[in-house]
Formats: sequence, structure tokens, C-alpha cells
Amino acid sequence: MVILASTRVKDALEKYPQLKEVLISLSPKFKKLNNSLIFKAVARWATFADVAKIGGLSLCEVLHRLNREVGTEEELAKHAPDCLREVVGKTLPEGEKPDWVKEAKQIVVMDVRDRDDFFFPEILRSLRSLERDQILKVVNDFYPAPLINMLQEEGYSFHYENPSFNTHILYVNPKEEGEEKNWLERKEEFEVLDVRGWREDPFSAIIKKANETPPGEGFRIIQYFLPTPLINMIEPLGFEVHIEKRGPLEHHVYFYKKKEVKRERKKTLSGRVPLVIQSATPVVYPIIMRLLQSKRLMDLIKIEELKIWDKTEKHLGWIINGRADISFSAVAAVAKLYQKGLDIKMKAVVVWDNFFILTRGFEARDFGDLRGKPIHLPLIKAAPPYAVTTFLMKALGYDPEEFEFAFGNPFGRPADIKEMLVKGEAEVGLLREPEASFAIFEGKGQVKEAIRYADLWEKLFPGKGNLPNAGILFKGEVLREYPEVSRIFLEEAEKAIDWVVKNPSQAARLSYEIMGIVPEEAELFLKRVTFKYAPSERVIDHITHYIDVLNKAGYGGKPFGELRDLFLEEEKTGEKQN
Repeated sequence: MVILASTRVKDALEKYPQLKEVLISLSPKFKKLNNSLIFKAVARWATFADVAKIGGLSLCEVLHRLNREVGTEEELAKHAPDCLREVVGKTLPEGEKPDWVKEAKQIVVMDVRDRDDFFFPEILRSLRSLERDQILKVVNDFYPAPLINMLQEEGYSFHYENPSFNTHILYVNPKEEGEEKNWLERKEEFEVLDVRGWREDPFSAIIKKANETPPGEGFRIIQYFLPTPLINMIEPLGFEVHIEKRGPLEHHVYFYKKKEVKRERKKTLSGRVPLVIQSATPVVYPIIMRLLQSKRLMDLIKIEELKIWDKTEKHLGWIINGRADISFSAVAAVAKLYQKGLDIKMKAVVVWDNFFILTRGFEARDFGDLRGKPIHLPLIKAAPPYAVTTFLMKALGYDPEEFEFAFGNPFGRPADIKEMLVKGEAEVGLLREPEASFAIFEGKGQVKEAIRYADLWEKLFPGKGNLPNAGILFKGEVLREYPEVSRIFLEEAEKAIDWVVKNPSQAARLSYEIMGIVPEEAELFLKRVTFKYAPSERVIDHITHYIDVLNKAGYGGKPFGELRDLFLEEEKTGEKQN
């Protein structure tokens, strides 16, 4: 392959990778190419004529040096006077400014005439972050061929002007929604986070990276295993995901942040407020189904989306990115999210005492009977089920080190633990509702409830009340902009819970199909679960105690004093503190 002025750098280096070092040695300006991100961006779009201009080199010198290196210099001579012809180059014709330039509300200017660095990646980042009412203006002192090549291939609209010998101007119009090219073509340009061997859990660092990634950009993580929970957490933040398994212990996961589409909350013609409602688990299905029957509430709101997750991290992702307006969420998980500065408030607790140790094939009266048998727990060690379990063990005189705990790979899923108990693949499992009742029902007498954490809690803390498991969480914006809607939602939720508790058979018939179970299974669950509506401010002592217990058990949260505003109205918080 002979290397010509019109040859793309990327094409030449794919065939002759050794030329990268030769190219870098030709000019001090090319030292920036040691940066892999810059190199990949430039190599993809630039020709060798462009490279010569950027480096201030003779095009013939560049072509002869590179072809000599790969043994094609004699063949290059057949293409003479290629060097001279390409120095002038082909430029775009100029024309009248298009309307989108004249009517632009804001022009973002990048003047790169005095810059000696490789600014091309910066231009790409600026271009991909443009809002709909902005356009980009790039001012250069030479014809911007690499950028034009990219714009043409990607399908952008642009306008070129050459007002003077050393001034070249390019106006670029951001693409309309849906016009974005396949980002996988440039996925190798993404920043890489190789977390194999990290001593610390990389979860927080990766979430931070996801939040900092601008729309139109991406990053890649490399891990020994497929990090499914992490993918489930990041994907709802507005990312597309591509997975490549390159070996038994090498998974590459590419994350691309899609262009932001601002959600405008517009009331319907009838004045109903559109809301997105979600739950972390199926436990509140009967409550939600009853809420849907509330004419008073349905006359006020239009449910834009209703999502019941089987993966907790996706539910949390919707809270983080503000997609969910109202969430039925675990108290402990929400407390941790609040520490990150999210504008949220938990107005009521609705699910209590939701931890059960189940056994298969043997009887157990206390933790001591579980020694020598793996205890399958949901989620991971750094989660409430493990923290509460080990706390209770210690409080009752047991040493958690004497017990074996088993988690899924990479997360323990309640549905998986239920299946293991039913099929006889596990002897001990910790489950919450509704999975605990599902396991008992489907286990047909083989799976039994052994330990109810509510009983242990009452034994250890008489009068402290129940464990506040999950409640109703609002986005702050909804509370501020639609206080009447929020108030009525809570009132109707209280009525719905009261109806479900008093009418388990009817509630079962209302919700069993959507839960994918039989009516008898749903009724068993509804007779075992503890639904009770309580405004957060009325049960603040229960919440405080529960969070303090989790912190003592190593859950890693902040003292409750720093979380009060999550559960209390500001004025009441002030009164308490004074």
C-alpha cells in the first residue's frame, strides 16, 4: 500500500502500525499523538496532507519518509506530482450564509489560530455538547480538512467561509434528534477505566464518571466479570451500552451518553399532571393497582410511565437521573442517595418488618441452628440485609464469623434465592416480601419460615416499634410545583393501603395477574406482609433507630442528624434542632 497525500492516517496505520512512532518523530507538534484519545481522533479523520499542514512540514517530506519506512518509496514516485498537487488541496466553495446561521440564538466560538496543540478532540466535545439553539463556529488559519471530513461523514450541516488568506471559518449546526450516527464506530476513542485488581470497590468511581460524562461522549470499563448491576445502574442515567467479552476474565463494557432531551412537564388538555411512578420491588403492586382505581387521583394525574423493577439498581438509577417523580423505595437506600445531594423527600413509610429467614428440609428456631449451612442473602455485603442480619446476630450473642454467607454473582437476587429454595438448591435464605411468601407457597411444605426479624427486633428493642422498610419518595420538584397533587396522592395511598389490608382476597384478585402468580399465592403474601401507612414525621423515632442500627452494623451511612430533611419538613427540622 503506497501512502499518498489523500490517504487517511487510520488506514495507513492499520496496515503499518509501526508508522505511528515515525510520524510522532517528524515534528515536536506530533508529540501530542502519544495521547491515545487524541491520536485516535486525529487518525480517523485526517489525511496525510492534513497532518503535514498541522505539523508545518513539507508534504513531500512526510510522504517520502513514511513510504521509505515501509518500502513503497519507488511506487510513490509513480504518483508524482502528488505532493505539489495536494499542498494546495481541494476546498469547499463558499456561499451565502444559510438561515440556521443567521437565526442562531447563540454561537459558540472556538478560535484555534494561535494554538499549536491538537485541538481536534476539544472541537468534537464542544460539537457534541451543543444545545438545540446553539451552533459552533471554528476559526482556523488553514483549511480545516479533518473536521470537514468528519462532518461530511457524520451527516452534520455546516457552512464554510474564507474571508482572508489565513482565516478559515466553519459554522456547524447540531443534528436533530435521531440523526446521531452509530457511536460504536468511535468507541475505541472512549476513556478507559480498567478496574481489574482495584483494591477498592470501583462502583462509586464509575458512577461519578457516568455523571461527569457529557452527552455525546462515552467511556469504557474493563472488568474480570460482566458487571450486570453496574450496567443496570448506569443505563437508566441516559446511556447506551455495548458489551464485548474478550476472554474468560476480560469483559469490556462501553457506555455512551445519549443526547439530552429535556422533559417538559405539560399538563394534559384536561389539566392532569403527567407523572412517572416506580417501585423497587413487586411488594407494592396491590397498593398501586388500588391507586389506579382512585377516580379522585386519576382525575388529577396522568401516569406517563409505571415501572416495577426486578433489579434495585435500575430503580435507583431513575431516582438519580430525576426520571421518576414518585418512587416506592427502601428507606436505607434512599438515605444513602440523599447524601449525594439529591432533591428528594420521603413523605411516608408504608412497608414494615420485611425480613424473614426461610429454611428447606430442616427446622430452625434461632441463628444457632443455621451454623454450617450457607445463608443466601440478597444484594451484597454492603447492603441492609447483611448489615441487619449481622447486627442481630451480635446483639443476640452470636459471632457472624461462625456463619457462612452466600451472595449471587455479582448480586444476590431475591427471585433467584426464592427459586433455589423451591428447587432444593439452597437450605437457608433471607427474603423479604413478596418473595418470602412465593417461596413458602411454591415450596409446598418444604420451605418454611424459621426466623422473623420483627420478633427479634421487638425482643431487643421493646417499644421501639417495627423496622421501617420502604416508603413513598417524591422528587422535590413535584412537591414544590404540585403540592395539591402530592397531598392527594398521599391521602389516596393511605386509603389504598387500608383497603388492601382489610380486603386481602379482593386485593389478591386485583393484582395476581400482573404479578405473574396465582390468586392463592397473592393472598398468602398479602396476609403475611406488613402494610401500614405512616407519615414520616410521625415515625421519625423508628426511622432514626433503624438508620442508627445500620450504621453501627457497618452499612456506611451518615448519622441521622444529617438526613433529617429527607424525612421532615424544613420548618419542623428547624424546631427539632433548636
